[in-house]
Amino acid sequence: MKLVELVDIFDIDILHALAWTLVHSLWQAALLAIGVTICIAFTRSNQAALRHNIIALGMGLGWGCSVATFFSYFQKSVLMVRFSEQGGVTSIIPLNGEADFFANVSLLVNQHLSLLVLSWCLGFAAISAIAIYAWAQGRNLAKQGTDAFSNEWEEKFYALARQLGIHKKLTFLLSNKIHVPCVVGYMKPVILLPASLMLGMSPQQIEVIVLHELAHIRRHDVLAAYLQSLTKAAYFFNPCMLWMNMKLDQERENACDDLAVRVCQNPLLYAQTLHHYAEMHTHFLSTTTSLIGRKNMLKHRIQRLFPSPKTHTSNAKKLMSMIVLFSMGMSTAAFAWMQLDKRGTFNLSAKNLPISSVLKQAEQACPGSTKQIQLRQPEQAITLSFSNLACADVPAIFVDIEERFGMKFTKVQFNEALKVFQQQCPAVFRDVRLKNPTALYSVNMVDVTCLEVLSSVAAFDAKPYLQSAE
Repeated sequence: MKLVELVDIFDIDILHALAWTLVHSLWQAALLAIGVTICIAFTRSNQAALRHNIIALGMGLGWGCSVATFFSYFQKSVLMVRFSEQGGVTSIIPLNGEADFFANVSLLVNQHLSLLVLSWCLGFAAISAIAIYAWAQGRNLAKQGTDAFSNEWEEKFYALARQLGIHKKLTFLLSNKIHVPCVVGYMKPVILLPASLMLGMSPQQIEVIVLHELAHIRRHDVLAAYLQSLTKAAYFFNPCMLWMNMKLDQERENACDDLAVRVCQNPLLYAQTLHHYAEMHTHFLSTTTSLIGRKNMLKHRIQRLFPSPKTHTSNAKKLMSMIVLFSMGMSTAAFAWMQLDKRGTFNLSAKNLPISSVLKQAEQACPGSTKQIQLRQPEQAITLSFSNLACADVPAIFVDIEERFGMKFTKVQFNEALKVFQQQCPAVFRDVRLKNPTALYSVNMVDVTCLEVLSSVAAFDAKPYLQSAE
């Protein structure tokens, strides 16, 4: 898909802002992940709820940084070559004239806006579809193959719910389609327990299991799981956001363990129950919350219930290392941001104005940037529109505008002629899409500029009836 095709869907301002938001989210999330790690180092292993909130705050700040970055770039986006219905030129993408590393990165991203956004859209759509399917699967689990508990069991479960401060309507069901307990739904939560639970577990263990699931409801974890699914889809390419998402899953289960143990007052019973059910854990639904969680979390969760003292020296060394890493990351990011923004941008537009007037506008915005430019036809009227134009871009743009050459074509396919124009005027003819690529094109141009050729091409392409080579 070409850039001009995506522009019809997103608009060039949105396309440019979205692509750069994705790029900047990589280092922004990296800094937030380092900050989260340092904050967690100040907490104890039995403060799972606090750790969960710290990680959630980090992920929320990641979203906030992305939103701020999007609107920052949306206000100073790059424009591209477009033809009006009459064949006139309305805007042009500027050519970057800097040679340093960050300018090259900027140019590379701007040249591949469509590829970046298209790839992100495909990934977002695919992962969102998987999440929606998992959500629908969870809903079906609560409707098919289920049996109600006896009144005696329901009274026990509601008594446990009241101990956790839950007073909403709850549904408790036995299911023969699941292997581990889980909670489905947020507004009307349903706690599903495997049918095999009633055969292999003691009443005390069953109550412990239900306590864990009730803790998820008390903490609104189902809603959090929905938001996490959205984060996974939006930041599927971002390893640091995915890492924080994974850590959030772990601390959520730990926090529910703490709540359940606080009520049952029997850590050993709880640990035995976790171990007993671990072997039955075969899958994990992202839109449900379950007792066991991921397999590799089980050992750590059991160990947490019986903490052992750690040396302060070891923790201090880890903390100092993380502070040094965080400082280095902040310094690197600040330098990178300054390098990307130091260029300074401005808007430049003209409609049927002499080139000399446009040059004066550029000089006012960037004093000294036009002193080496010698105009050949200062009174030639041009129409163009630039935004996010760097001062270093000014000489390259006016060179392309002032470049004069001659060219002759006799019944050549229009798209073949366009390739020649793109080689001669790369800035002006970048990402041009023809309506009649197979039309036969004949022209004899002498001493013309790139803008004049572009206007001629636009006018020819706008003709309703053209002879085709096919």
